[in-house]
Amino acid sequence: MSTLTKIMSEPRYVLLAIVITLLAIAFAVWMPNLSLVSKAVTSPTMTFSQRANLLTSLLGGFQTNFSALSRITTIMSAILIGTQSSLLLYYLRQSTQIQKEIGVSFAGIVTSVLGVGCATCGSVVLASLIGLGATSTILGFLPFKGQEFSFIGIGILLAAIGFTIKKINQPFNCDIKLKSSLEAE
Repeated sequence: MSTLTKIMSEPRYVLLAIVITLLAIAFAVWMPNLSLVSKAVTSPTMTFSQRANLLTSLLGGFQTNFSALSRITTIMSAILIGTQSSLLLYYLRQSTQIQKEIGVSFAGIVTSVLGVGCATCGSVVLASLIGLGATSTILGFLPFKGQEFSFIGIGILLAAIGFTIKKINQPFNCDIKLKSSLEAE
């Protein structure tokens, strides 16, 4: 934890984590209305203030469209996404080599997003990937009706944060063992 504390004591990494956390929450809330959001953002007839007003008013859906469990897992996922993003940036600044941890982080982020959904529509992203009928069937068999994806995503993000912290602490360790000349004989 001291590595995390050290990195998050730097204002730029805290700011990055906060911004990404807020964007992740906003994206999760806007996801059920993504077509409305995209039309509003790209509409030539709406002024900037109208767009901003619409987007901020849609954020109220976090309280009304998400169950308590959905809100908790969405906030946890967003905080972990923001934290992991800051850790990755710190690590990449320390080492220019892109390691497999980036892939694990991406897997955690994608899996967390699969679990984002409101009480009425279940898992929005999953429905867009496999269709509403198949999603309804799959979610009907799951005890938490799709929140399992958020739990898995949170677990993967926690593991990715652990891997990234380990790489930050030991950035250039190699697991290859060389045989000594005595062992070769």
